[in-house]
Amino acid sequence: MKKNMFVGPRNVQLVAEPFDQRHGLPTLHEGMTREARRLLAESVSPNTVRAMRADLRVYRNAGGRLPATDTEIANYLSQQNALGKKPATLDRYANSLHMWHRYMNFPSPVQSMAVRSVLRGIKRTRDMRQDSAPALRLKELHLLLDSLDQDTLHGLRDAAMFALSFYGAFRRSEVVAIGVEDVDWRPEGIVIMLRHSKTNKSGRIETKSLMRAPTGAPYCSVSLLERWLAASGITKGACFRGISSRGRLGAGRMSAQTLYVRMRKALVSAGLHSQGYTPHSFRAGFITEAHLRGKTDTQIKRLSGHRDQKSFERYIRIADEFENNPGDFFSLNPVSLE
Repeated sequence: MKKNMFVGPRNVQLVAEPFDQRHGLPTLHEGMTREARRLLAESVSPNTVRAMRADLRVYRNAGGRLPATDTEIANYLSQQNALGKKPATLDRYANSLHMWHRYMNFPSPVQSMAVRSVLRGIKRTRDMRQDSAPALRLKELHLLLDSLDQDTLHGLRDAAMFALSFYGAFRRSEVVAIGVEDVDWRPEGIVIMLRHSKTNKSGRIETKSLMRAPTGAPYCSVSLLERWLAASGITKGACFRGISSRGRLGAGRMSAQTLYVRMRKALVSAGLHSQGYTPHSFRAGFITEAHLRGKTDTQIKRLSGHRDQKSFERYIRIADEFENNPGDFFSLNPVSLE
C-alpha cells in the first residue's frame, strides 16, 4: 500500500490529506449537491481547518494511521504526553482525530473508554494551570500610550489601536478587522459591529459599545480613533493599515502579527517589556479592571462576548494577591463581639 493512502470500508482508498483544497473539508462528500457542499464548507472556519491539518500532520509524522483504533490513539497521546506536550494541546490533538473520523463517516475511537481514560490520567498527573497572558491594567495602558509619539502616523495609529483593544476587550484578530463601515458614531460614543469572532463562527452580528470619555480624561478610545481616521484620511475599508517607513499608508488591513510587533516595540519604549504582555493582555486587562471596579459579570460579558462562565472567569487576573482579599477584616468597621 502506498505510504500516503489508507484503507477504509469496502477497501475504498482515501487520501491521507483529509481536506480538499477548495472547501477545506473532507473529500468524502460524494452525492452532495453543490449547495450542500458549500454549506458543509461554511460549517468549519479556515482557522479550525488549518489547526486540524497541523494536528493530523503531527499524528502522521509520529507514524499514525487513519482510520485509527482506540489503542493506536491512546498510545499516541501517551507518547506525546511523554514528550512534554501540554494537556490542552493533547486535548486538541484528540479532538482533531475525532473530527477526522466523524467527517469521514467512521466511528470515532476518541470517544472510547480507553482514550478518554488516558486523557483523564494525563490531566490528573500533570500541572493543569494554563499559561495565560498577564492582564495589562489601566495604569499600564496609560504608560504604554504615553510612550507613543502621537504626532506621527505610526504613533497615532498604534495609540488608537491599543486603546480600542483594551476598552473593547478585543482579540487582536478582531481589532485589525474593524472597517470604517463597522463603526456607528453616536453622541455617547461608538458602536462597533463585529461580524466574526473566535466564538462566533456562524456570522451572527455582534456589537461592542465604547463610551466617549469625559472631558479631561487622560485618554479616550473614541477620540483617538477619530483623530487617527482624520489624520490618515481613511474614509472606507480597514481602519488599521500598514504604514511604510516613509509614512505611506497601505491599502489593505494590517495583520494581527503586525499588531503584536508594534505592541512589543511600544512595551520596550514604556519599560514594560519584561512583564510578558501580549495583545491578549488588553482583553484580560479590561475584564480584570472592570471586575475589580465592581462591574457585574453580565455587564462585562456584554462587551467581551463571553458565553461560558468558566472561560470568562479565567480572564480575571488578580494583579496583586492581596487585592480585594476576602480575609481583609481590618479595613471594615469593628464588629462588637459582646
